Amino acid sequence: MTNQQKLTGIRRFMTLIPHCKALSMQAEDVTEEGVTLSLQGAPSFMGNAERELIHGGVLSVLMDTACGSAAILGLPEPEVCPTIDLRMDHYRAARAGQKIYCRAWVTRQTRQIVFTEGLIWQEEGQPIAKGTGTFMRLGAERTPKGFAERLFGQESVK
Repeated sequence: MTNQQKLTGIRRFMTLIPHCKALSMQAEDVTEEGVTLSLQGAPSFMGNAERELIHGGVLSVLMDTACGSAAILGLPEPEVCPTIDLRMDHYRAARAGQKIYCRAWVTRQTRQIVFTEGLIWQEEGQPIAKGTGTFMRLGAERTPKGFAERLFGQESVK
């Protein structure tokens, strides 16, 4: 499967997730190294209106979705992978009115777990937060039939 097909699949996946739609989250890029998602730092996402700073919960949702997307793409076949753990270190605040990006990638996978990392920024070279996400592999037997086909438009993604 090409990176363009993976990007199309992640975009389709995000249309099925209500919070991605509510945040107008976008899939920007998919490469062999990982996935990049974004959202516009809307005024309605502010946790500190006086300083126009984005609430940390919005950043957590972006990180979780990016890491989860990387987990799905990092497997030999797509399977449902619920979040077990998400941890973030915040370095600086995100500002309203600017686009916020998150790049995530797989660091390790086992038969049951996918480990990921991610980085959030608004300006290149100035990280806002770094995170790690751990996802449980449900396996083919517990992933809905047709999951890969619905996302990526084909039976198998090998």
